[in-house]
Amino acid sequence: MSDDLPAWAVRLRAERRNRLWSQREMARRLVEAADEDTRPRLSSRETMVRRIKAYEAGHNRPGDPYRVLYARAFALTESDLFGESTAVVDGSLYGSDVIDLVAWVEQTNAGDGTISMLAEETQRVGGTHAHVPPKRVLSDVIRLERHTRALLSGGRQRLRQTRELFRIEADLLAHACILLGDLHRNAAAMTHGTAAVVCAEEAGTSPAVALSAQAKTERWRRRFAASADLARRGYECSPTSPLRVLLASQEANAAGLLGDRMRAREALRRAEEAAHGQQAQDSGVSPWSCPRPRQALYALSVALQAGNPEEALQAARMAESAWASGDPRVPATWAQIRFGAANAYAMLGDLHGAAEQIAPVMGMPPEFRMSTVTNYLVELDARLDDRRFLGSGVAASLREQIRDFTSAALSAVGSGEDS
Repeated sequence: MSDDLPAWAVRLRAERRNRLWSQREMARRLVEAADEDTRPRLSSRETMVRRIKAYEAGHNRPGDPYRVLYARAFALTESDLFGESTAVVDGSLYGSDVIDLVAWVEQTNAGDGTISMLAEETQRVGGTHAHVPPKRVLSDVIRLERHTRALLSGGRQRLRQTRELFRIEADLLAHACILLGDLHRNAAAMTHGTAAVVCAEEAGTSPAVALSAQAKTERWRRRFAASADLARRGYECSPTSPLRVLLASQEANAAGLLGDRMRAREALRRAEEAAHGQQAQDSGVSPWSCPRPRQALYALSVALQAGNPEEALQAARMAESAWASGDPRVPATWAQIRFGAANAYAMLGDLHGAAEQIAPVMGMPPEFRMSTVTNYLVELDARLDDRRFLGSGVAASLREQIRDFTSAALSAVGSGEDS
């Protein structure tokens, strides 16, 4: 607290800033708090903003009606806000204690409007996940996460508000985990995923979103058993939603990479069951969506790991059919389907077919070439080491395209793998 300012001036400024209100917004809130008889007597909006600045600078103490309006706007008592003691009129110490208790319970550094706004912004940013470069989305997610964390650690809220802030924090940390993995920063991704689980548990909500994010990161760290188990844990605690479809699909993918074909097929079956009736509820663009093309992508991956290229190509055709019927075409999913199909053609020895699949994706903007996309090309490059492709001009051309695509991707994200 500044030695130059009275305590009430510091308190007025702190309460406003904790709610993320500008001084102009504070003026609007004061007007909103006034009743019909008081409102006509208030200053103009510009004059009120100057008045607020003067109050927060400690130049003059709010008088009537502004002290009452401040108390209403902040949902605090006048005595608490301005540091004045209240005399016990009826001499009842117990009555005074109860009033003080109620006043203490009602204190909060985050209004319901602020929390609602954070929740809406979190959802909005999630909706940009599929069509905005990961670095830009991550910037928005980190900005919101810092606001939420500041509210949680910088003061106190009512219990229901704290739980809601922890829920929002868990969602933001889980989204950051996904994005950091896309940007080849797996160690940081796991830290955020672990914190997301802790926050979800503090909120008293399902940690399924955080477990999904962790499962994805463990898959890219090649810890396939851990990835499958995390996805299964998330599936077991997830409500009926598209997220449940995603978690079963993630388990199938990790199990396939682990070589457990029976578990992979059983998980794909559960994903199909969970998807029944869920398509209409799935936006198809959030990090926790699993529309038909994304389901097909997981089936394609499982087929590739099982050494079944024909089944992989069938899954790719299912994705194309879903897009033709109106499912959202997410750039990353589309690229992965194409690259996965190219792997299937390479397994069949058809390099011309592989080249045809990757050709439309080669012009993808570098900022969208996330790790989930480029890893399919890494696998394709490894398949081209097969002796039957030795001396093939098509194989050499494919490898050159793969190098150009992945090097541009790494330059775009501005960071190498950190784990």
